[in-house]
Amino acid sequence: MEPDFGTNHPGIPTNGTHGALGPVTEQLTIGRPANHPNVITWIKSGIFRNVRGALTALVAAWFYLPAALTLAAFFAFALGAASFLYPPLTQRIPLLDLVGDLPLIGDALNNMIANSSGVVSALIGVALGAIAGFLAGVWWVFMGPFRDSMVSGFSTSFGSLILGIIIGILYVLYRVLAERKILQISGARRLSRREAQYIMPLVFEAARRLGLPNVPTVLIDDTREPGAFAYTRHIVINQGLMDEFNYEREAIAAVIAHELVHWRNGDPLSSAFVRGVALPLYLVQASAGWLRDRTQNSVLRFLAWCVFWPVFVTVQYLVVPMQAADSRRAEYLADEGAALSGYRAGMRKVLARFRESFEGGRNGWVAAICASHPPNELRLERLEEPGRQYPLPDEDAPALALPVVLTGTSRLD
Repeated sequence: MEPDFGTNHPGIPTNGTHGALGPVTEQLTIGRPANHPNVITWIKSGIFRNVRGALTALVAAWFYLPAALTLAAFFAFALGAASFLYPPLTQRIPLLDLVGDLPLIGDALNNMIANSSGVVSALIGVALGAIAGFLAGVWWVFMGPFRDSMVSGFSTSFGSLILGIIIGILYVLYRVLAERKILQISGARRLSRREAQYIMPLVFEAARRLGLPNVPTVLIDDTREPGAFAYTRHIVINQGLMDEFNYEREAIAAVIAHELVHWRNGDPLSSAFVRGVALPLYLVQASAGWLRDRTQNSVLRFLAWCVFWPVFVTVQYLVVPMQAADSRRAEYLADEGAALSGYRAGMRKVLARFRESFEGGRNGWVAAICASHPPNELRLERLEEPGRQYPLPDEDAPALALPVVLTGTSRLD
């Protein structure tokens, strides 16, 4: 059956009221991929798309992993300071009391610590304190509920997991239902008549090539930074993307096809569910990350890092690595979808133009997650046609700034 891409699509302006928010059932229907038979199947596919990332975010947020990191830092500082100050004051080295009688090891440590002015002792204390503090924090968080009874411990842990999952699902529903208003607040707007006449044929053509039975609502963001973003029921195209390529149809159509693959595969739903189950981390990372990145005051940036560093570390070094594999796979699939639908040259031109992904983060949390996008050079490699040579520098890459050449004579005294 031929897909229905009529002129009444919500991406095409008809009058001043078209596209306003309607009933809940309508909001769960308009703009979602029609390849899913119903709303429940659609949301379920997004929720279970990245189980590993969701479980990691769930444990990190609802079992208070940042608290364990804070305790590790405290123990590391305390034990490191004690290891540095205690030997000169008491003429005793506690570590040597434990291992001093061991053959070779005791003598080696004795000589090394004696000749290091307490630095080695302090470093060993920091390492041991960090390990002991982290283990104590994990034990306190995970095993604390089991102090009363095994039943109480399991019920508390299970309740935390269920609560996180419920909040994740509720957050997904909130993002889906309120997505249009959220995007409008962030600066997205409906297409003008001229924009619709230019963009929507590209959207419809890309959808036909991808075999999609419908398309999402398309919005424009007037920011001059090149970019495009797929959401659960919308695609937002930055004005800067069209300016960057001077309205070249092949490149812009390739980006549209890329975002349509994300939309069809439910990647925005998966991302929303992970943010939902990690809601405590998400709120802190998004707000503190915004303050850290936007403020011009170096003191405020330093204070933001000092206060919220356990959350930053948890997200950057635990949640993001677990998200990275799924994020890279999603990007490669979206690139492949654009290439297979006939936009290989356009997709390569876009990737060659941008040193980083054109899907940058719009807040602190999204910026951290988007950092796990694969390098553009590896994405370009996957888009190469067999048997064709792609030498460097890439013909589509932006011109590099040349160094200033100073002419004239100079005299060295």
